[in-house]
Amino acid sequence: MARRLLTRSRLRKAAPWAGLVLLWLVVSATVGLFGFVNDSERVTIGAHAAEVSPTFDGHATLDLGAVLPRLRLPTDLPLDLGVDLDVQETDANNLTDLLTRDALIASQPEGEIARIRQVVQDMAVDNAVAGAGSGLLVAVVVTTVWAMLGPRRRRELWVLVHSHERRVRHRAIVLLVAFLITIASVIGPGQMRAAEAPPTQWRPLADLLPELTFDARLQSVEVASGFSTTGGVGIIRTAVETYERSTDFYGRLRDQVSRVGGRIRAAGDDETVALLVSDRHDNIGMDPFAAEVAKTAGAKVLIDAGDDSSSGQSWEVFSINSLAQHFKDLKVVAVAGNHDAGGNIEDAMRKNKFTVLDSKPVEVEGIRFLGDSDPTRTGLGSADSPGEETIADQSERLADVACDQPEDKPISTMVVHDPSSFAETAARGCATLLVSGHLHRRVGPDTKVVDGKPVTTFTNGTTGGAAYAFALGYTLRRPGEVTLVTYRQGLPIGLQTVTAELTGEVTVGAYKPLPG
Repeated sequence: MARRLLTRSRLRKAAPWAGLVLLWLVVSATVGLFGFVNDSERVTIGAHAAEVSPTFDGHATLDLGAVLPRLRLPTDLPLDLGVDLDVQETDANNLTDLLTRDALIASQPEGEIARIRQVVQDMAVDNAVAGAGSGLLVAVVVTTVWAMLGPRRRRELWVLVHSHERRVRHRAIVLLVAFLITIASVIGPGQMRAAEAPPTQWRPLADLLPELTFDARLQSVEVASGFSTTGGVGIIRTAVETYERSTDFYGRLRDQVSRVGGRIRAAGDDETVALLVSDRHDNIGMDPFAAEVAKTAGAKVLIDAGDDSSSGQSWEVFSINSLAQHFKDLKVVAVAGNHDAGGNIEDAMRKNKFTVLDSKPVEVEGIRFLGDSDPTRTGLGSADSPGEETIADQSERLADVACDQPEDKPISTMVVHDPSSFAETAARGCATLLVSGHLHRRVGPDTKVVDGKPVTTFTNGTTGGAAYAFALGYTLRRPGEVTLVTYRQGLPIGLQTVTAELTGEVTVGAYKPLPG
């Protein structure tokens, strides 16, 4: 005769454990959800400090202060998850400068969206852990009290409760009524008062500016009705026009890449291609163009030669967030430039899992790299200030490291920001290819033979199209340039530049083989 799997004795034994698990789940979910809903995180988003709070209204809502209207757009996330963004202080000099920055950043929002998503995920994980810990604590306390009472005392309490069942029932009713009265006294007055202001009314942005055309992204944006909306129509129109001019110009640049793609040399079966960028100076508008070039060439590595920002301020990490999002499928090797000094940019690079060169040889995709960030500090419009060492000292130090490598593991590529930083290594012939930025114009490739070994130096032009230290705008100030570097067995074998012209056209340079 088959034995029953579920018997009364087995259920009796399993009931306490099932109760503990249920208690843990209820407490964990309650504490975790309550903590998540009431959590917030102060972060830097675009040109602002902002307070991020999770919601369950299915929208990302931006509170831009008393002057500008609130905006919202659907998030299309599970469980109607959304966020409130309380946009706070900025270092912009005036409202026009602020709106221009925000509109241009909004035209390439992928980096900031990924940043906000990561913040919300971190809050969810933190509160889930806190909830699980609280649930475990309650389960442990209940188990401990249960064990301390012991079977005899538990039986006595059971008998006591049942022998005074009516009295206990009356007391429970009194406690329940008192509890309900307490809740009503706390919540009731606020619910009974008439609202002094009506609930927020939302209207599509397209209704506010019917004379403008909107792309798919803007068509889903809604604005809160009120004085700030109607009174700030001119301001909103300026921001929308800036946004559209930016998306139009940089969108045409990206589309041009596919039209000239046949002239871009793609990686062969035994080759690895890297994309070199430098001196972006906050111009994230160029990132989709650069990413399309990398995709067309089959690049696996991004080489960032620095000056991603203009002054190294914390609000400028949006530039690194954008780079990380557009090149999320590539491995990134980077150095910081003189305009990135201060630690904010390098910290953002490391948080985004870039390989930040720091005077030690590293191997990425079979390529041996060496480099270091620029020691000089330069703000937006300010003079250079020395760091812990001079450029000459850095050049000498890096050359010592490069020349100290074993013959079977030479430095394939040195990456620095200022070409002066690789001068000593090039003179000694201790690296095959030495690349930089800083000058905002292309120099090279120049090849010399040192001790029988070819040494090539190359300075990339500004990828951000920067005339000076700030390049964020709805057009280029000078041609923006990226360079494709082709490797075979870890050694560079060719260079090819791709340039975004001021007219919106794309020019593909001839592929230049490097001597083996």
